[in-house]
Amino acid sequence: MSALLGFLAGPLLAALVKVFENRVAERSETARISADLAGQAIRGEIEARAHARAVLIAEQGHFLSAARLGRLLFVLPLGLWWSAVIADSILSFDWDVAALPPPLDEWAGGILLSLFLVDGVQGAVRAARAGWSDKG
Repeated sequence: MSALLGFLAGPLLAALVKVFENRVAERSETARISADLAGQAIRGEIEARAHARAVLIAEQGHFLSAARLGRLLFVLPLGLWWSAVIADSILSFDWDVAALPPPLDEWAGGILLSLFLVDGVQGAVRAARAGWSDKG
């Protein structure tokens, strides 16, 4: 009886070990493929950022860059609107300037914040760096 059990257990045990090894190999392959895909995504993001940086560097110093034109498309109409509101409020014209509808009113505040706060801080940092490089 023990000879029969030993004979049956040997091939059965070998088959179970083979199934286990196949599962481990499949999981390892899945993990490798996932890591490869993540690496490709990261390399793609790095490449996209490098291209965006190259565009920004190429546009520096050009008055009609895409970034500057994009800003002007938003800033000029808002500047005209704010000027009309201020003139109408101070000089009591009968213009009855309409309020901006949502979400444009929130966007206008964000654009104003960007212009005066963010750009101002960036300008101060550039000036400070230029001052530090002159001293060094």
